[in-house]
Amino acid sequence: MLRAKSGRRISTEQRRREILDAALACFLDHGVAGTTIEQIRIASKASHGSIYHLFRSKDEIALTLFVKGMHDYHRKILQALENESTAYGCIRAMITTHLQDVKDDPPLALYLTRLGMADDLGEISEQYRSLNDDYVQSVWPHFEPFVKQGEIVRHSPELYISLIVGPAIHLCRSWLRGRVDQDLLSATNTLVEAAWMSLQPK
Repeated sequence: MLRAKSGRRISTEQRRREILDAALACFLDHGVAGTTIEQIRIASKASHGSIYHLFRSKDEIALTLFVKGMHDYHRKILQALENESTAYGCIRAMITTHLQDVKDDPPLALYLTRLGMADDLGEISEQYRSLNDDYVQSVWPHFEPFVKQGEIVRHSPELYISLIVGPAIHLCRSWLRGRVDQDLLSATNTLVEAAWMSLQPK
């Protein structure tokens, strides 16, 4: 347990969550490089001691936010795929889950998008490549049977994700930047049909 400045006792997990939430807001406002521990401390109302008790550095906070966000996103996609038994259903599940995830937590989605597109962020870039590789290998078994049956065309495992959720990712980026003001989920059917057609055998 940790003690807040008011004297009330709070759980370690609650304090950890408060620091991560404050850091996310700071990172979105100033970028990871432009954010300081002092800014995170002020925003979270935590002491320096409690921050360094939970995280070794600002970079560890940024990495924790990124890895947890990506893990949670991948988990949601894979859980959605587990409930589907058709190729079309799998495609729809991936697209719907992606759109809903962005709609549910725009700040986190924007953070993950920015860092995922960055050229080189050291350990974050390494983690992104590792997480993405694991994700691709976890998604592929859900589509492999339909490829073998000839229901959808054969591509590299990586390309399926690009074809299925790539357009949804592009739409979400525009939405997060304020360039699109429509309800994201209203685009579901159009995106699903486009992905389905892109995977149909010629």
